[in-house]
Amino acid sequence: MKKLLAVSCLALAATGLLAGCSDQNSADTTATDQKTIALMISNRSNEFFGVLERSAVEQAKTLGYNIEVYDGGNDATRQPSQVEDAITKGVSAIIINPLNQDATRSVLNDAIDRNIPIVSVDTTVANVDMLARVATDNVDGGKFAAEWLVKKSGINPEELTGVIHMQGLDGHTAHITRAKGFTEYLQSEEAGTAWNALTADAQKYIRLTGDFAQDVAQSVLEAKLSALDPAGKYVIYNENDVMAIGSIGAIKNDSRFNLKNFTIIGFDGSSEGKRLIDEGDMQVTIVQDFQYIGEHAVNVLDDFLRNNAMPVNPDIPVEVIMYPSVQNPRG
Repeated sequence: MKKLLAVSCLALAATGLLAGCSDQNSADTTATDQKTIALMISNRSNEFFGVLERSAVEQAKTLGYNIEVYDGGNDATRQPSQVEDAITKGVSAIIINPLNQDATRSVLNDAIDRNIPIVSVDTTVANVDMLARVATDNVDGGKFAAEWLVKKSGINPEELTGVIHMQGLDGHTAHITRAKGFTEYLQSEEAGTAWNALTADAQKYIRLTGDFAQDVAQSVLEAKLSALDPAGKYVIYNENDVMAIGSIGAIKNDSRFNLKNFTIIGFDGSSEGKRLIDEGDMQVTIVQDFQYIGEHAVNVLDDFLRNNAMPVNPDIPVEVIMYPSVQNPRG
């Protein structure tokens, strides 16, 4: 982003408008003329990204930008060509929720080499000089879920048959960070030796990959249930609410199991997740502020495109809350 700022200032100097680089409060009212922002979301069918899309589109239009939306369809191989398409079309900026770090790193760096500023949302890509990274603190969110399990759930780990960790897409930073926060807390001194031992036991701490998709999570859990004890007590930590819905579906479809023997943890705070909690099928979900993330990503780009204003800190964490709030382990 330093290179972007330097190029913008040189361009302004050539047109006699260099003052815009030093006075970030002097907005150019024509700055958004003909400018288009590309918004790349990982999966439009996920409620979270639907809210993010609507909030970003509305804010962009309010500020006078055209906006073109690309849906990755949860397919990491699709996004690089979408970024290439946006570059070819000459977009002024990109907002992206990257599906896979390795798949998108090269093409995003190509966009930056062409002086296209990029803001990542929810997840990010290492070794890419983003203008900003607007994201839920997913490590803290995973820790939050583990704190609830240890401090508020009332579950004795020595009486648990196992913990099932339903993981998202391999290589996706939301999976990496949500898993990190959850497991590191369960392995911590604060969690206690019983939780430490359970997490270290590969027979009791079961990792499944649900790809952040309801059908995949349901399928892999249905296959695993045949190896589980129908009378056992289990916790299922799902790295998003969509997979939690799939997990619940798998249990309900197997007449040998009773959903009451499962403690279900979700992540996202979707309306469906909250409904399942209200109905007693799920216990808690970690809530993200979807609307804020979309709006703020546009605002950051707008401030840069109008005023060449760089965020003081490119990492813009968004705090999580818990639903229901009475279950908050942090008081």
